[in-house]
Amino acid sequence: MLDYSNANRLFIFTIMGPFVIMTFFHCDPCRAQVAGQPWEANPELVQRLMNSQDEFNYDESRVPQYSLPDALRFNDGTPVTSAAQWNRERRSELMEVFRRQVYGRRPEATGRVEFELLKKIEDMFDGQATGLSMKATVTIERRQFEFPFVVIIPNLRQSRSPAILLINNRYFTPLEKAATEEDDFWPVKLLISRGYATASFHTSDVDPDRADGYAQGIRSFFANGEAPADDAWRSLSAWGWAASRVLDFLEEVDAIDASRVAVVGHSRGGKSALWAACEDTRFALSYSNNSGCGGAALFRRNFGETIGRITRVFPHWFSPELSTYAGREVELAFDQHQLIGLIAPRGVYITSADEDLWADPKGEYASLVAAAPVFELLGQKSIVQSAMPPLNVPRHRGQTGYHIRSGGHGLEAADWTHFLDFADRLLITQD
Repeated sequence: MLDYSNANRLFIFTIMGPFVIMTFFHCDPCRAQVAGQPWEANPELVQRLMNSQDEFNYDESRVPQYSLPDALRFNDGTPVTSAAQWNRERRSELMEVFRRQVYGRRPEATGRVEFELLKKIEDMFDGQATGLSMKATVTIERRQFEFPFVVIIPNLRQSRSPAILLINNRYFTPLEKAATEEDDFWPVKLLISRGYATASFHTSDVDPDRADGYAQGIRSFFANGEAPADDAWRSLSAWGWAASRVLDFLEEVDAIDASRVAVVGHSRGGKSALWAACEDTRFALSYSNNSGCGGAALFRRNFGETIGRITRVFPHWFSPELSTYAGREVELAFDQHQLIGLIAPRGVYITSADEDLWADPKGEYASLVAAAPVFELLGQKSIVQSAMPPLNVPRHRGQTGYHIRSGGHGLEAADWTHFLDFADRLLITQD
């Protein structure tokens, strides 16, 4: 008997005289996992990735030794000893670091923003919801910029609804499609059934998601066509800015409690959702799904995607200064656990995927854990266990939550279910 295996399948070849009988078995891609034990990457997947992408590291034993900069220490080394110090001084100091070196600085003025109702459907899902097709128009002097978004509101709730706002990095979902087609990426019917209003817009309608798209986006509009300064906002920040404008509209909807809004994103949208919650403290909760490098994952681990690669392929996402740290991440005066700390004491939920080693699941989880001192200083409980939870077993503590799901890079039904279970504790139980 001979056997051949890859990360997902096992073939057994049985030789019986002149015949070869092949038997096929499907194996869990994480069969190396032991039930109830902290998650570890599948060694076969690690080896396959190392063999095919030798420019990048997927081997935990090759992660460099590092120490993280202390979020509770001012730039001059002075310790932060009180919540008042954090709120009054340290938070703003740290925000400036991320604006200058990672996401860029938004324009101080937002222009005049007006909202127009394009279409209304009052009986979505057999009367369970009302859908609104909207257009936001930004005006500066005589110039205008527009982007569409969709809002869907439960009809059957007795009190004002909390809301889930998705920064959709894949496509725009028109109201008619949201009313008639199920989509795991934005599961409108599920969200309504769980008691949430929901809204969504497409990233590229705000700022095109390509390196040569600057002239067509909101950043160029604000700059009146001039080239961006080195510290000007980049696309991730622009998408978060748009989420804030949708939140402006939600504040005007009587059926929605805008003090209970979660901003959600997957991958690049997850990076944007984290920064959106840093820039706009009205968001009660930020959910980052598979956000990886430049999102939840620690830069210093040099695992999967790196600063060098992400700033080369997606230069429009980040301030140019970030690219200067390619290959010397240890010299950064910050890391992404401080980004998560900037959202405290509000809620943060981080998700990884078992086969998405490009996004560095361990780095995403370690970043969340390293943010715990900020939450604790501000009087909130946070996840502190250094060992990851088992696969598909969510971990919640205080204002923070995490899970790692079976499968690859994506925002799936299981992710939404686990996230909503966490969000219920922060947003629904207030009813």
